Amino acid sequence: MGIKDILGDKIQVVEKIETWEKAIEIGAQPLINSGKIKFGYVKSMIENIKNLGPYIILIPGVAMPHARPDENVLESSLSLLKVNEGVKFSENTDKVYLLFCLAAKDSSSHIEIIEKLADILGDEEKIEKLITSKTIGELKNNL
Repeated sequence: MGIKDILGDKIQVVEKIETWEKAIEIGAQPLINSGKIKFGYVKSMIENIKNLGPYIILIPGVAMPHARPDENVLESSLSLLKVNEGVKFSENTDKVYLLFCLAAKDSSSHIEIIEKLADILGDEEKIEKLITSKTIGELKNNL
């Protein structure tokens, strides 16, 4: 199963978002809508960043909001939010354009998702194409 299969229709594009908290809420909405998580998981993701800082920024321009597995995760899954104008997580960080929201049901069932995501993150050319994509269609073509 490839990353396109994992994401399915859980891909969104917005022009701009004022706060990183709102970006996580919007980014996770497809996971809620598809029954993969409950809203409590979104709250956990936001609280983690408030407590630990923007550790979720994996490489410049790309973040992977996530939290510990808990009862609010019904199935391991992944969604993608593209913010065309980017969003800052703190004064000291670059803007993030791609938010891959990860939901992990337990300590191991999300490993395949992480492996597929790592393949993308390791490909600078692919990341650049994703960051410059402006539509869901372009994102899907570049994944």
